[in-house]
Amino acid sequence: MLKVEKLEAGYGKKQVLFGIDLEASSGKITAIIGPNGSGKSTVLKSIFSLIPVWNGSVIYNGENITNRGTRANVNNGIGFVPQGNRVFDEMTVLENLEIGGLHLPKDRFKEELKKIWGLFPELEKRKKQNSGKLSGGEKQMLSLGRALIINPKMLLMDEPSLGLSSKLVKFMMGHILKINREFGVTVLIVEQKVREVLEICHHIYSIKLGKIAYSGKPEILKTDKQKLKKLFL
Repeated sequence: MLKVEKLEAGYGKKQVLFGIDLEASSGKITAIIGPNGSGKSTVLKSIFSLIPVWNGSVIYNGENITNRGTRANVNNGIGFVPQGNRVFDEMTVLENLEIGGLHLPKDRFKEELKKIWGLFPELEKRKKQNSGKLSGGEKQMLSLGRALIINPKMLLMDEPSLGLSSKLVKFMMGHILKINREFGVTVLIVEQKVREVLEICHHIYSIKLGKIAYSGKPEILKTDKQKLKKLFL
């Protein structure tokens, strides 16, 4: 579904990515791991056009979407869950979801909203509550729900476990797996909780100093702890 070729990007004059090649297969969960500052989040931001691609290409369903723009990506069925439980604190839970589905017809929005309430019943109970009063875990649910309201074909997720307790990390990983299996959403996830993401992904990439350091099946890293350790040194 997604193919990134020789991707180069950065911030200002500082280059962060140096020729990244990766693929995310349709209907699968693909994970990106690696040390802090290695460029993992930059990959997602480049794909979603949050920052410009300097060189290389992003191919989605056979179409070149490099630097196409975030609105075009959303219209193409790509959802994005940013790092850090980012929600509009001054708005209610429902208003946050309405912003995510702003371009949807009313009937379609109502249908998608039912799916979100079914996935996260805790949010429905708090739909009229200001989002700033939610817990960290509830904010992450809302951030995910806002990305899902468009019924995306593909979901880009930037460290959804950030700041969550061990119990909530398991809860979130379980829901990501459910979204993939029951809704058929292809997932590309950047994650620091390596052991947890190895349990749900089908393929894994490791990035080190802006380059791909490993590409393979998660089972290999599960059994080879020494190899996994080297990827973070």
